[in-house]
Amino acid sequence: MAPSLLAALTLGACNKEEEVKPDLTPRLGLLELSSSHRTGDPEPTGAARVEITQTEIVVDGVPALPLEGGKIPAAEKSGYDLPKLKEKLSGKKAIAVSVYAAVPYATLGRALNTAVEAGVSDIAFKVRKPNASNQSGWLDLKNSRFIKSAEETKFDESSLLPWDNFAQHWEDSVDACQSSQKADCGYKPLAKAEGGKLDMMLRVRGTGYALRFRQAGAPAPVADAGVAAATPEKAEKKKDKKKKGKTEMLEGLKAAPGGGGGEETAPPPATEHLFTLRTDQATIDPSPISGITRPVCSATSCPVVIEPEGLSMSTQVIALLGAAFPDGTPAPQVAWVLPPL
Repeated sequence: MAPSLLAALTLGACNKEEEVKPDLTPRLGLLELSSSHRTGDPEPTGAARVEITQTEIVVDGVPALPLEGGKIPAAEKSGYDLPKLKEKLSGKKAIAVSVYAAVPYATLGRALNTAVEAGVSDIAFKVRKPNASNQSGWLDLKNSRFIKSAEETKFDESSLLPWDNFAQHWEDSVDACQSSQKADCGYKPLAKAEGGKLDMMLRVRGTGYALRFRQAGAPAPVADAGVAAATPEKAEKKKDKKKKGKTEMLEGLKAAPGGGGGEETAPPPATEHLFTLRTDQATIDPSPISGITRPVCSATSCPVVIEPEGLSMSTQVIALLGAAFPDGTPAPQVAWVLPPL
């Protein structure tokens, strides 16, 4: 046999040996996945299968890059992107993600951002029903976006919900929160601001969640043209009344402090409410988190920002999304805050 032919055959055999055959055996068992109250979404058609374990990220059965205890080695990063993963996902429109529950958000967030940068617009998480060992499903999110700060402009104003969607049902959300013994629900407002848009944020910190509903783009206050400005004399009389306080109803019994002769100042209209709960409240049935968001998001897709810590476990993040937007409600529009570089 001619030397050149022998060399060509040898090189071909080596290249054949170097080819990695896809191993489509699932790397993760069902109990290693996140729990979620949203499991009824369909798996996207033609989605690339992405598995994130403690030791590697795998695309369609082929390893894309190694991980070290669920963390990304420095050599595999380029800013917020993962170049090897981006190459594997180039041209893909949808991914079906299985992620080990304890993988940190610093890894999950970068992997998802890389997918979006590669052109992916449909992200579905494989999840399991809470307290079930053999029931799995999908939590599907379309058109996710990534931002560097929770205060960054996230959505077009036209896609934001009216602030009044929350304000009109404020008390219902507080009542739902108060069904939990592991929550700080705040108080029902004495006065509510009106107008503007709803800025909704979910936050993960340690073993706690925070759900914030805030008025944004509030209309400028309009002065009452029918009320004349107070003269210095009237202002001084009002000040004197406050100093004097209430008159004694019975001789020898002092009136309660606060000034009965003067007018009580109305509280300023509330423009924000913060609910905080322990993370285990996302997977109990029923979840108080579902009750908090239901008055606003039961029939309308809610734009929401989610801001986990880099150390937050993937299961905390996915469980929060599943509790806030459970089966039977429209999927949210999600803006993910990128983990720190």
